[in-house]
Formats: sequence, structure tokens, C-alpha cells
Amino acid sequence: MNKFTQGITIAAAVGISGFAQAAFIDVTANAGGALVPVATDNSYANPDGSGTFLAGQLYDGTDSVLESYSVVSTSASPFRLTFTYLGTEASFTNSFLYQDSEVFNTGSSALGATFSTVYSAGLGLIDFGFSSISGGSNVGSVVNGPANVVPVYNFNVFEAGVDYLVLSLDDNNQIDDNHDDMLVMVKASSVPEPGTLALLGLGLAGLALRRTAKK
Repeated sequence: MNKFTQGITIAAAVGISGFAQAAFIDVTANAGGALVPVATDNSYANPDGSGTFLAGQLYDGTDSVLESYSVVSTSASPFRLTFTYLGTEASFTNSFLYQDSEVFNTGSSALGATFSTVYSAGLGLIDFGFSSISGGSNVGSVVNGPANVVPVYNFNVFEAGVDYLVLSLDDNNQIDDNHDDMLVMVKASSVPEPGTLALLGLGLAGLALRRTAKK
């Protein structure tokens, strides 16, 4: 490896060190929080394919989910949140809301639609929720927090990996309690720090000038 290539490699390594994976989001138990089996009558767990979901993104009936849990930020520094609409099996029109604004709607959003934002509110509960409309009237809503399990309306959380969760809504759990009425994937990732990018850019520029001067 020549000195120029070696220098670029070192500079890149210095810059990339600022992108190391870390846990930005986690879950915390509310009162009555429990790990429960996935309902066997989930449409996405059934072989008949009666639900409408993105293939390869979901857990199945052999897994367990968290009931009465909240999603929290574990980072005081900003990070990126990316939400993906995975699908629905419901007669109600369900919405996913972030900071009180609708992000996805089961009546109009395309499967696989994404919404990404930089989260900078620090440690604590992440502001999102679900709501449902039937016949033009709101029939239920719930927000992420201690009271996110309410009569006939709640959501479960599946921990798919570090900074990777799936939220599964049940919009009328006294009818089926199977949590397949709206599914939203949540992923968190690092945001490049301006200082890190500037350092990498200056290092590469200096190496390029050094190489030019030697010619």
C-alpha cells in the first residue's frame, strides 16, 4: 500500500469511527408489561395470506411480542428515525401519527412507504401514536406511553434487533385481539456529526494536495 492510499485509509477510518452503531431506541415496560406469544390468527402469520403485508419484513406465530410497553429514546444526541408502513388487515381506516401529524394511512399509503426524520428531543418517550376512523368518526386512539393499552385499543412491540422495532396495532381487541390491523417498522441510526465530516474532508484534501505537490 503506497503512502497516499494508506493516508486515505487512515483518514477514512477516523471519519467512519463517528458512525459506529449504537443503541438509540429501546423499550420500557408499563404497568402490566409482559412478553406474550404472537396471536395465531394474525393474518401475516397465516399461510392463506389473507393480510396485505410486505414480504420478508414480519415475524410469525412462533415469536413473542411485548404487550404494554413504550418506545423510548436512549440517546441525548440527535439520531435518525425511519418509519416504514408494512401493511394492514382491518376494516377501520387506521393512521400512524408522529408528533401529532399523520405519517401513514391504511386507506391511502402505499406499502413500503417511509418517513424519516432527525430526532433531537433527547432521552424519554418518543412522540407517536395510532388513531382509527370508521364511518367518518374517530373510534379509537392511543399514544406511546404508560397508557398505551386501553380498552379495545392498543399496540404491541416486536424487538427485531438493535434499534429495530415493529409496532402492531389492534384497533378492536375485543373482536379478535390479533394485532394485525396496522404494522409500522421503526429503525434508528446515527446522524453524521458536522465536525466528523469536516475532519474527514480536510484530511482527504490535505492528502490530495500532498500527492499533487510530489508530482
